[in-house]
Amino acid sequence: MNENSNQVDSFSSSSERAEDETLDQNAVKLQKIWSSRIKDEEKAHRAYRDRGRDVQEVFNDDFDEDELLVPLLWSVVQVEHSGIYSSQPVPDVRPANDEKNDTFRQASDVLERGIVHFVDDQSFDDNFHRTVDDFLAPGLGVIRVKMDSEIIQVPVPQAPIPPDVAYELGTEGVKMLQAEMANKKTNGIGEQNISWEHVTWDRFGWEPCNSWRDCDWIYFRHRMTQAQIKARFGRTVRASKDPNDTGNVSSWKKKTYDVYEVWDRANKKVLFIAKNEAEPIEIQDDPMGLAKFYPIPLPMMTNVPTGELVPKPDYDYIEAYDRELNRLQERRMALIEQIKAVGAHDKGLPELGDIFEQEDGESLPIPNLAQRTQGGGFDSVMFALPLEEKVLVLAKLTEQIQFVKAQVDEILGIADIVRGVSNAKEGVGTQELKGRWVGIRLSRKRDVVAFTVREMFRIMGQLLASHFTDENLVRLTQLHIKPETLQLLRNDLLMDFSIDIETDSTVGKDEFQERQTRNDMMASVGAYASTVLPMVQQNLLPADVSSAILRAALQPYTKYSRGLDESMTDLQTTMQQLQQQQQTIE
Repeated sequence: MNENSNQVDSFSSSSERAEDETLDQNAVKLQKIWSSRIKDEEKAHRAYRDRGRDVQEVFNDDFDEDELLVPLLWSVVQVEHSGIYSSQPVPDVRPANDEKNDTFRQASDVLERGIVHFVDDQSFDDNFHRTVDDFLAPGLGVIRVKMDSEIIQVPVPQAPIPPDVAYELGTEGVKMLQAEMANKKTNGIGEQNISWEHVTWDRFGWEPCNSWRDCDWIYFRHRMTQAQIKARFGRTVRASKDPNDTGNVSSWKKKTYDVYEVWDRANKKVLFIAKNEAEPIEIQDDPMGLAKFYPIPLPMMTNVPTGELVPKPDYDYIEAYDRELNRLQERRMALIEQIKAVGAHDKGLPELGDIFEQEDGESLPIPNLAQRTQGGGFDSVMFALPLEEKVLVLAKLTEQIQFVKAQVDEILGIADIVRGVSNAKEGVGTQELKGRWVGIRLSRKRDVVAFTVREMFRIMGQLLASHFTDENLVRLTQLHIKPETLQLLRNDLLMDFSIDIETDSTVGKDEFQERQTRNDMMASVGAYASTVLPMVQQNLLPADVSSAILRAALQPYTKYSRGLDESMTDLQTTMQQLQQQQQTIE
């Protein structure tokens, strides 16, 4: 892997050339290297992308002629989606080691408030919901963290004029120099913003490898018009279109060109490549300075086999059932069309043709009916279409459809989710059992989503600490940030803070579980107050031991409350003060 990637080091961080400029031979060689790697990657992952497009068509019901009678995949994705991500995540930033240090605490508050500021934006949920759909349907979900900094003109800081220079210039000379310096401007940073971008699954590429740890480069394939390319890079490119964009393709896609944004982790470079160009459009040094380099968390993949980093859609396991289900539904609908309350009547009694148009309880008068039927009764002049056999077949088809659906539900765990739906009339034990069933079948995908969100927050934390100006941090957090806190944030961020999300904050709230958790916590506190506190008051138990007992009892609940966790940190000091007060009173 990356056998030629060391050649990147000798190139400039940015290239923008005129069309007639002599080509840099090193850049030409680099273009060939990356064009070859991209071609090999597209070949290695072509089978997955072709299959993914088929699955995406089924999910979108995007067919030219045929129509899905039962949107099975769409239904499955909606159910699973609501079980693994249904609410906006809540960041939880805490000092990793010294929780009693006020500087560490304020630094964690700065990071948490900064993350909340940007997460509390509708674009986060919109982009992440689309990413989760990609994860559940074609099997690959990718979301990207982006940062924008506004470049503005600011006055150049003026250093004091040395006394000897001021003496030589004189009063007028000093004024002229100060006026000249006051008019000088330099580039500065204005507004800064962190945003997210849902990366369409088939426009993301990664080095063919066995695990993400071995992946030394990724790319994002952008659709850009020539006008967009000209505005972004100052030049146009030769045609380089997506070879898969054939047939029924939107007109806007036909007018766009592919530009590959390659992130080379081995050399800490970002390159913009168009296949038919002689050299890279642009080369940048590491633009974000992230600990793991890539501007994305670990891509969410389903059913990754051992020895190859390629996802496999869940649909592969239920496609046969989906086809059978739609075949049965097609037969059922055709049979329903045949089941009609129709019949035939004697041509000599044309009035019988109006009998089905009567309202309930009405009688149709027919002159001389008894004589005209010759006493043979109604059945002798009117015949109903036999429906018994068709109704029986319809019932069997409906039963078989339900059976196929049940099989799919069992394979994917949907049945466990359905079993997990609570009923107000059920007992506590039944509801707890249902909750466990749901968690077991969805836990793996739910953990993948939670890990992805945590990694996004960690990337945001790094950007806030290393790129945001002091003024912007104060504006975002509405805190009076101490100089030592700012210094701490600029140094070794990942070693000092644990950036996580609140437990279960990405899934729907379970009010029953929350109520049970609070009751259990209060029961623990009550037991402590009735047994341990009297011993402390009688000096039979040291304060440090009693505080350790309470910390152990309440430790499982601290993850639900930031305030409780911080209060527990100061518990031993509080207990010692109470014991000293008791001794003073005595």
